[in-house]
Amino acid sequence: MVLVALAGCTETVQLTRDPLENMVALDISPGDSTIKLTDLAEPHHTLQFLAMGRFADGTTRDITPLVTWSVDNGLLGEFDEMGRSHGLFTASHAAAGRAKVSIEARGLVAETSLTVIIDATIIDPVFPPPAANLFEPAIPFVSGDPVRSPTLVYPADGTLFPPNIVSTLFQWQRGSSNDAFRIVFDSEVLHLAVETGSDRWQADSDLQRLLAATAITAPIRSEVQATASTIAPPMIYVGNHVTMEFALDAPPKLLYFWSAATNGIMRGGVEESSSGKLYPQSTKCVGCHTVSRDGAQLAMGYDNAPTTDLLTIDAGGGTIIPASTTRPMGWATYSPDGNKLLVANNGVLKLYDAHTGGSLGTVPLGTMRYATHPDWSPDGAYVAVALTTIVAPTNMDVKAASIARIPYNDGTWGTPEILVSGSMTSNNYFPRYSPGGDFLAYVHATGTSQGAVSAELMLVASAGGMAKKLRIASHRLGNTDDVPDLASSMPAWAPKPQTMTGSEHAWLAFVSARPYGTILPTSGRGQIWITALDLTSTGDPSAAAFWLPCQDATVVNNNPVWSETDFVVN
Repeated sequence: MVLVALAGCTETVQLTRDPLENMVALDISPGDSTIKLTDLAEPHHTLQFLAMGRFADGTTRDITPLVTWSVDNGLLGEFDEMGRSHGLFTASHAAAGRAKVSIEARGLVAETSLTVIIDATIIDPVFPPPAANLFEPAIPFVSGDPVRSPTLVYPADGTLFPPNIVSTLFQWQRGSSNDAFRIVFDSEVLHLAVETGSDRWQADSDLQRLLAATAITAPIRSEVQATASTIAPPMIYVGNHVTMEFALDAPPKLLYFWSAATNGIMRGGVEESSSGKLYPQSTKCVGCHTVSRDGAQLAMGYDNAPTTDLLTIDAGGGTIIPASTTRPMGWATYSPDGNKLLVANNGVLKLYDAHTGGSLGTVPLGTMRYATHPDWSPDGAYVAVALTTIVAPTNMDVKAASIARIPYNDGTWGTPEILVSGSMTSNNYFPRYSPGGDFLAYVHATGTSQGAVSAELMLVASAGGMAKKLRIASHRLGNTDDVPDLASSMPAWAPKPQTMTGSEHAWLAFVSARPYGTILPTSGRGQIWITALDLTSTGDPSAAAFWLPCQDATVVNNNPVWSETDFVVN
């Protein structure tokens, strides 16, 4: 108690004692805890924690409202930020996994572990199974029956998805006589089953995010079980299984590509379920497009029948170089600063001012040398090309090409340097620099490039050396490796990833005529696929590829180009 004198009077003031004075340690109760969710609907599951303070006089008191609560995996849930229910953890129902719960007060810290397990079954509301209770635990399981067991055909084993992918359409072959299916997603913390009457199932946005958030803890194993509602005694048939993972780093939102649906450039991305036409608004055909590294300009080949000519626009949709100036174009690349545009046309390279279209000369390649598919290095010192001496390429085809780089220094071109040699049975083309410039992705085929079913993706250091085949990306379907003749071509690197907690992967889009599950069960139609690359790997750095969700599966789609800038075209 304190006496305070104020202008001749005396007042007694009671000072509140610090309730945490002389605290020497903290404890959390309960200790290591588990929440098991069997229903993902509301209300959300809660768990009450208590904070206990130990004091110098040997006493222990409940100090739950007096500490700061935190959880290091916010995907699992959160503590009440407004403080109305101190120590109350509310599960998000949006992820399974493990977390560390921490409390802090007066410089003291205590921790405990929390595990959230999801063990739930969902009935497909669109295509429900023909009857209930067809997958009871007591029903016998049969594995690997060649007639009755289903086969999961998409995604492929070892697919690495970005965390922001909008959806995944899981697809399987039914197996004879089966009319009910159960797709199971399993990990250390996830036991999710979906029962359906269809041969495919697509997660809604909430379940897609749940799979992505949960896979941070461990890869997810998926298999399909099948049965027939009309055959007795009941049996459950099990086929193959695949594992899938989700990366922490995501590619940019925007991916432009050419589509036969519109004969124009489409705007889409991994976060989109559909795409819209970017350019042109007319029925004219444009393609073979490229974007400047700063995202300010888009160059393309414009159908000026009987020729295809260069046309460029800016991000606002304004024309920079009109097609009426009739500069023949097959393929093009911008200098890193966006000031120059190098155009390949039937094996000849010409340089233009990207702002005016003025000619800056022809690249000297030497006698009987031709180049196509140019790509400027990020540092501006080289242009990678497909170089051939056999016969001049067309804009649609090149034969017996080598991967080469042409030195460039302030307007002066050097002599082409061969990085990967070509021959009549080893054709190398479409070189593309990685975002950091350390690597070149390119395509190898055993014959001519146009329509090459043997086309496969390769990787080589940008200064040359031993090339690596991206075998998994190029040749894996389902559980099968080394599937030939999938026509994998037109690689395109995503810009530097948008990192959540650390950049571990690069993303490479490409075109392939491979099957897409049961939607496209046979090869033959070019579609856009994406693989993740671990560029620190000493072996094959690629993961199994996934199908770009925003494209139209009924038409040919090709020439993917990533961009961090959205073009506006009126």
